[in-house]
Amino acid sequence: MTAITDNTERTSSTQDAGDPARRPTLRSVVHQVQIWLLPALLVVEFVVFSLLSPYFLTVQNLSNVAVNAADLALIAAGLTLVILMGGIDVSTGFAVGMVSWVVASLMTIGQPPVVVLVAALGCGLLVGLLNGALTARLAIPSIVATLGTSALFQTGLFALWNSRDLFSAPVLPFLSGAARLGELPVLVMLVLGVYAVLHLMLTRTAFGRSIYAIGSNVEAAKLSGINVRRVRVAGSAILGLLIGVAACTYLARVGVVQASSGGELTMLAIASVVVGGTSILGGEGSVLRTLGGVVFIVALDNGIVLAGVPSLWNGLIVGIVILIAVSINGCAVILNGRKQKGI
Repeated sequence: MTAITDNTERTSSTQDAGDPARRPTLRSVVHQVQIWLLPALLVVEFVVFSLLSPYFLTVQNLSNVAVNAADLALIAAGLTLVILMGGIDVSTGFAVGMVSWVVASLMTIGQPPVVVLVAALGCGLLVGLLNGALTARLAIPSIVATLGTSALFQTGLFALWNSRDLFSAPVLPFLSGAARLGELPVLVMLVLGVYAVLHLMLTRTAFGRSIYAIGSNVEAAKLSGINVRRVRVAGSAILGLLIGVAACTYLARVGVVQASSGGELTMLAIASVVVGGTSILGGEGSVLRTLGGVVFIVALDNGIVLAGVPSLWNGLIVGIVILIAVSINGCAVILNGRKQKGI
């Protein structure tokens, strides 16, 4: 009797192992890798750098890193909306530089902080509306449109600079990270608040659902009654407003505007969004995961400095991680396409 039961169990186990419905498919494996790639990277990063430097996990160091990452985090948050709709914006860095010049100029002539903040938000909004109009209204591919505006911003900033650096104090003291609530800088709380608002907007509002719908299938979104042009312009406008705020935090961090100011932020912002798991093709992603991508990027830079590793490795590692994240996303897109075709 026991032998019969054992044979039955072995037969059942063999059938389960051979049942295609019970075996993990390549599609499910890739999906799991997408989900767990960022958490795995963060764990490895923090473990390695905490072993290489005793200062890495100190409260003071992490607080300083969070303050210095505020401008990048704000840009990446807004850029997530654009990428979720299947677009891209490569002008954000020099846009920050241009707005920073306006902010520094107004601060130099003694304008009140409220006036400076309104001007920064207004300039950022104009940048967003310009890019939104080019891509949504004139149907210019976003990569082409923003490459053009990036060149305009870079040239304009160089012309304004004219071999003369422009120094400025922070618009408001808390933008430098000086004001704290307990151990947490108020500036960091502001950034977290922006991410919370955008997360709720994407997950709880019709506008947020429209963003995902456009990124998933723009033609289906049009047929469902979504005003695609309006949503795209609105998404670019939100990014523009965040560029205005980021310009103020950027100036508070570096204290000076030069010809190349802000240029480095473009690649870092795109890297944060992609490493965070947002599909470069649109329709899939989250601002909360983008925040995780920002943490990975800035912690990598800080850890490499503290460990005494040549800074060349920072760009190399970021590049490799971007390629891995995009490759995994590409595999998921291919496999989902096969599923839809019944392959």
